[in-house]
This record gives sequence, C-alpha cells and structure tokens, in this order.
Amino acid sequence: MSILDDIPTSHTGFTLPGATPFNRLRATRTPDPYNPSTTASDWTNPVTIPIRGALASSTSTRLQDGPRDQTTSTAILTIDDPHTDIQIGDRIKPDPDDGRCWEVTGFPSNDVNAFTGLQPTLQVTLAEWKG
Repeated sequence: MSILDDIPTSHTGFTLPGATPFNRLRATRTPDPYNPSTTASDWTNPVTIPIRGALASSTSTRLQDGPRDQTTSTAILTIDDPHTDIQIGDRIKPDPDDGRCWEVTGFPSNDVNAFTGLQPTLQVTLAEWKG
C-alpha cells in the first residue's frame, strides 16, 4: 500500500482533472507538383483526432521589424495519455475552436519515473506565430 493507491487513475494510469479538449491535426501527404518522386504536406483536409490536455503558456515575444509585426507564443501541452500519436509539425487547436492554432515544434516527451516506472503524461512543446 502506498500513496499511489489513493490517486484516481484513468485507463492510461493518470488523470488531469483540469484537462480540456483539443484536436490534433496532421497534414495528409500528396505528390509534390515540383518533384513527383517526393510528397508534400496538404493542409486542405487534415486528419484530426480528439485529445485532452492541460495547456501552460510559456512566453510571448513581439518582434517589430519596420512594416511587419510578428508575435511568437510558446506553450507546453500536457496530455494524460503518454501513447497519444503526436509528431513534430502537427497542429493543435482547442475544441471548441477559439481561433488559436499551435504547431508542435519539439519531440513529444513521455518520460518514465526511474523509481516507480510510472509514465503518466506526454509533454508537447508548441509554438504559435501571428503576423
């Protein structure tokens, strides 16, 4: 008997009570019109799967360069299923859609606790660009 026996768990071994719904979007692959032997990303009809996670904003930076303004925001999405299919280049949108769209910019991490073997979450690094 340990404290871990008292923690409510889901089918994945861990729950995030504050998690909210998101959609993971992945571009389909189409033949590259400039090089038919390769494929290109096609975002016109992305493959979508629903996910649940807790979003934590990290930083937001505004760059003013003459006539152009750009704001970059970064965030971490914590998902309670460490086996969720997310890859670099996927896009994440909240559900319901509020107009924000993040891109997965780093390898998703599902670290294992060395002492207990518990692998409760998947950490996904995100970025969003406006302007």
